[in-house]
Amino acid sequence: MKKLPVIEDSWRDIYELSKKKVQGDILIAAINWHLFDLMREPCPVSVIAEKRQLNQRNLELFLNCLAGMDLIKKDRGLFSNTQKSNAFLVSSSPSYIGTFLNFMDAWHGHFAANLEVLVTHGPSAGQTVHTMSDPSVWAKSARDSAACQFGAAQNMTEIVRCMPEFPGMRKMLDLGGGAGFYTIGIISAHPTMQGVVFDQPAVATVARETIKAYGAEDRVSVMAGDYKTDTFGGGYDLVFASATLNFVKGSLHDICRKIYDSLNPGGVFIAHQDGITHDRTKPVYHVADTLASEMMGMDLLLPRGMVADAMLESGFTSVRSFPIESNTGDMDVDIARK
Repeated sequence: MKKLPVIEDSWRDIYELSKKKVQGDILIAAINWHLFDLMREPCPVSVIAEKRQLNQRNLELFLNCLAGMDLIKKDRGLFSNTQKSNAFLVSSSPSYIGTFLNFMDAWHGHFAANLEVLVTHGPSAGQTVHTMSDPSVWAKSARDSAACQFGAAQNMTEIVRCMPEFPGMRKMLDLGGGAGFYTIGIISAHPTMQGVVFDQPAVATVARETIKAYGAEDRVSVMAGDYKTDTFGGGYDLVFASATLNFVKGSLHDICRKIYDSLNPGGVFIAHQDGITHDRTKPVYHVADTLASEMMGMDLLLPRGMVADAMLESGFTSVRSFPIESNTGDMDVDIARK
């Protein structure tokens, strides 16, 4: 009789990895049906089914799964949100991330549909140009992911607020600032500091909307352009750049020198970005999130230490580097002083 194979390890982690897509699809469906909006207070499945015109039996099975995923609670037949779901998955919440999750789901869904073609034949010029040069894509990304800046902006504000230079700072630049929440957070912690958000024209429109909505027009202004080729002013005490230097990786030294020249003596440059191992394998969340863009011909991943080295080569006298926790995975922070 042929012997059975001897299994010396578990494949549970591999199986769980393959099932993450199923749970992601369940979450996206719940967001699109606005189910979390109905469960801010305990609610029976019959009421939810009636309001959303869904099959009651199958909806209960669906909600049981959401409860198993710890996104909602089930107690004596009533379903209700967790504290986290109330904060992030109720559409009226200021920190709602449903639009961001939908945007990312569509992006990765398109990538998955084209994965075999990309791996077999490589990128086509049309794919790269369409995804990365269309201003509407950048504007939608900035608008849909705006609320995702809240937690990171809080963390960065605390880092800046504790710096010895902070009380004397008068003006900051947020380079590639997106919706502008980093700037609003940092200047809100200072009695007089002024802020400038710089981003491409389509995204600058989103920043203006945010600044107006938060009543910050008197302290935050917006500049539109391409910071790689256009001037972004000077006289800054702080230049901040989050998740944007990836797009100027090939001219990182030139950009750092341009930032150095824009700072007042004693000024500070803070870069906040992903940092990967030099073999380009870890952390996997950054490698996987950028895989679509990388396969379509871009070179976005920044090896750890690359930004810090460019800062020192550009004239900064010192650089302090450390990791920081983020909702999208750990990020690197490099603080350079002029």
